[in-house]
Amino acid sequence: MPIFKDNYFTNDTYSLRTERLKIIKNYILDWSGHLSLSKELLDWGMTAPGRWQNIQKKVEEKKNKSNNIYLELKEIDEITFKYYLRCKRLIYNKYFENKKILHQYGIDTKFPRNRQEKIYTIKKMLKAFTKQKEHNEPDLIPEDFIIKLETLYERSETKFEKVHSNGKSTSSEAVKKQVEIFKEDSKKLRTLYSWALMTWDTDEPYLVQLGFAVKPKKKSKVENETDGVLE
Repeated sequence: MPIFKDNYFTNDTYSLRTERLKIIKNYILDWSGHLSLSKELLDWGMTAPGRWQNIQKKVEEKKNKSNNIYLELKEIDEITFKYYLRCKRLIYNKYFENKKILHQYGIDTKFPRNRQEKIYTIKKMLKAFTKQKEHNEPDLIPEDFIIKLETLYERSETKFEKVHSNGKSTSSEAVKKQVEIFKEDSKKLRTLYSWALMTWDTDEPYLVQLGFAVKPKKKSKVENETDGVLE
């Protein structure tokens, strides 16, 4: 059984809070009659650990899900951008003497680092090919290559939208709920501690069975005088 160092409940780490609540559940029923606990406090003490552990598990699951979505986005983006660079090389080698076409395709400059700018550059290439095709210009690069690039681009953008509409928001909602439960349980802990002190002193060893720190017992005047003689 852990010995709690203090009763500043709002400063609890999440692991410490878990330990407090688990111990309360184990012993609160045993002490409920002795301490004349209210039904509300008793019910809270019996259910708080389960509620707290459930929200912790949910937060972890949501975070893992968000992380997985980010990894999936990173993977598809990498495939899309690499294929774009292949298309860029092909188009450059085909039209290297035609600066106008190179500019239309946006391949007369370096590929940017920022994702948003990379996506814009890919869209520019797709748009340039579509324009060439509409004008029935001869000697186009194979359309299959552009179709594949467009498919990869759409997959990247779909995954990007999923990251920002689902993954991040659901995770933050779970974290928000976790913080709310932590605050609510902190209030209940303060109430339970105050209730226990109506029967016990702050140095009562049994306080630890309700998840509380036990203050050192004050020495009596006789004990202090005896310590002085021994010194």
